[in-house]
Amino acid sequence: MRFFNWRSTNDWSEGTEKDLEQDIEKVARQQWNIPMDEFVPKPPHRIWRVGAFIDVQNIYMCVKSVFGHTKINYKVLRDFLTRDGALVKMVAFTCYDPENRSQVDFMHALALMGYRVVAKPLKRMPDGNIKASMDMEMALEILVSAPYLDEIVLVTGDGDFAPIVDHVARMGKIVKVIGPDRLTSPDLIRVCDQFINLAQIDGIFVVD
Repeated sequence: MRFFNWRSTNDWSEGTEKDLEQDIEKVARQQWNIPMDEFVPKPPHRIWRVGAFIDVQNIYMCVKSVFGHTKINYKVLRDFLTRDGALVKMVAFTCYDPENRSQVDFMHALALMGYRVVAKPLKRMPDGNIKASMDMEMALEILVSAPYLDEIVLVTGDGDFAPIVDHVARMGKIVKVIGPDRLTSPDLIRVCDQFINLAQIDGIFVVD
């Protein structure tokens, strides 16, 4: 933009006035005619946070009852959960027998794969039965973690988690369930946003 001494009548001319008008019009165009893609509000760029909660006991029993000696490949499950580049926190819940070395080694292996392992020793009841349930621990972890997550994934078929899923869905969280075919509770499937059949994940099963 040109500058001139507006006090001096000697420097003023019709050409100068025309130039000034053109400069003002040019500034106005630059100020108001913004690109449309700048006008449209854009969501903040941030990492999508996912919490994956794995009911090891339930999945093991379901898969064993349907496929016999088949086990879960937890490396394949880990890769499936983290495939989209999100920040995924994976928590595995399991009971174990302290005297069973293979179960202790299994927990160590899960930890080395990147899972957070929440475990407690199983209880032997006076009547000889064994109590091995992590439902309360898993429910508490989900409720405490939910406010800090965008998406919640439950790997289980247990219908007891339906009220928890319904609650976090009402919080606005995306809730997905990965469960065994035919053995996942219909109540759990109905309250989640998306159900994924465990058998659809390539390489998820390992045969002894």
